[in-house]
Amino acid sequence: MPQANPDAPSFEREAADLLAAFHAAADTAIDRVHRQLPPVKFGARADAAAFPLALPEARTVIARENGAQSWGELLLNIKLKNSNYGEALEQFKALVYAGDAAALDALLAAQPALRSTLDDPHFWFGSTALIIAKENLALVDALLKHGADINAKSQWWAGDFHILEGASAAAAAALIERGARVNAHAAAEQGWLDWLEAAYRADAAIVSRRGGDGKTPLHYAREPAVIDWLLARGADMEARDLDHASTPLQWQLGARDFETARALVERGAQVDIFAAVMLGDLSLVQAALRQRPGALGARINASGYDLAPRADGSHQYVYAFNAAGLSPHQAALECSQEEIFRFLVAQSPPALQLLALCAAGDAAARRIAEAHPGLVASLDERDQRQLIHAAWTGNAASLRLMTGLGFDLHIRDDDAMTPLHAAAFHGFADCIAILLAGDNAPPLTWLNRYGGTPLTTCMYGREHSWRKDGDFYASMELLVAAGSEVRAEWLPSGDAALDAILRAGISAGGD
Repeated sequence: MPQANPDAPSFEREAADLLAAFHAAADTAIDRVHRQLPPVKFGARADAAAFPLALPEARTVIARENGAQSWGELLLNIKLKNSNYGEALEQFKALVYAGDAAALDALLAAQPALRSTLDDPHFWFGSTALIIAKENLALVDALLKHGADINAKSQWWAGDFHILEGASAAAAAALIERGARVNAHAAAEQGWLDWLEAAYRADAAIVSRRGGDGKTPLHYAREPAVIDWLLARGADMEARDLDHASTPLQWQLGARDFETARALVERGAQVDIFAAVMLGDLSLVQAALRQRPGALGARINASGYDLAPRADGSHQYVYAFNAAGLSPHQAALECSQEEIFRFLVAQSPPALQLLALCAAGDAAARRIAEAHPGLVASLDERDQRQLIHAAWTGNAASLRLMTGLGFDLHIRDDDAMTPLHAAAFHGFADCIAILLAGDNAPPLTWLNRYGGTPLTTCMYGREHSWRKDGDFYASMELLVAAGSEVRAEWLPSGDAALDAILRAGISAGGD
């Protein structure tokens, strides 16, 4: 449980105590593991109780209970509380992310205390500075000059990454020249069969060894010769990584590497409904449905479909489509697989037909709703959330159709985002206009998980959205005109156009 004055030894004792209590079948220990441990948190309590808990997993539970994602992050938090890097640490992180080697070199020369934290997991997913910098050799050299360890791994609960994992061929060669040690995952990724053969003779366990995210070498392999080499030595085609619960096939599809994906299918990889859709093969879609007829109702990163299960770090298909919750029908639309989409619709019961046609912006959805009175109102929360997906992806035709059919305009997702928040984040003014027009009491004051109203979410999205097709000024004008709260302390913002919108809102509020 969270501690008032934590230190590393006390957390270590707590992890050992949890491990002992769990193996003694103590209910409270089992409940803690079920609540916090990523591999079991989405399953049944009985599955959590049967999990082969070891000390690393117990440490993860302790870390999660104390607000950290991993044990490494927890220990770093303790270190930072007992250190005084000041603003220099934030400057260090910003320069690493910016890739500014000259400025980083100057900073480290001026702030030698930072050298004691060069290998700490300050960056994305517990990465070290060198792992972030690996494609920027000038930045790599600046870090090495000041004492960074090129072989220091990331610190991530599901499996630590080495600097060579995910490196380009050119960067990998340059990093090896600088002292990076090859591992099985990098060798499989780069196609270094000679290295794999020599390493296998010394240690056959390399074939199944877990690397970053808990991936096996087969998750990394792209060349058919490497895939065959691994399979011939017992690699598990259906092994799932620990963070994303995805197989090697699903990882390749998540990366949109269809050539490697097809090579895995040819060698017997199990093809789930989403894989079949992404590969554009109707016969594979039909086979996936014969195997799991319920796959028609599957959703990406949701419970209920064991071939593409929900995961703590989100299933790889979330990254393939940049969205969770998609159905096979929506995946077919995203992949422009019209024949497969129509086949799936034809096989589906009315509720799934309605949702699929809504996603396509097809007015035939109205005929389904008219033929089945009360169908929209009977949809569960997961299905009602498709309205959020339409808003998030800027699908105005779908949004207009669902709004008119009576979908819940106030439905929230796991981040407490309403459809209005979702459209606002990306600045989709046409979607915002549809939602406001269809709602007598729009959720203008509702806060999402991050404390944002739709207006402040829009202001944040203006800086952080990755979409390039939004109109943030038009979106903010709509939200302000609808009555969103505007605060005087937001002015001036440094943007004259935004300031004009905000001042109009303050004036209207004063009236």
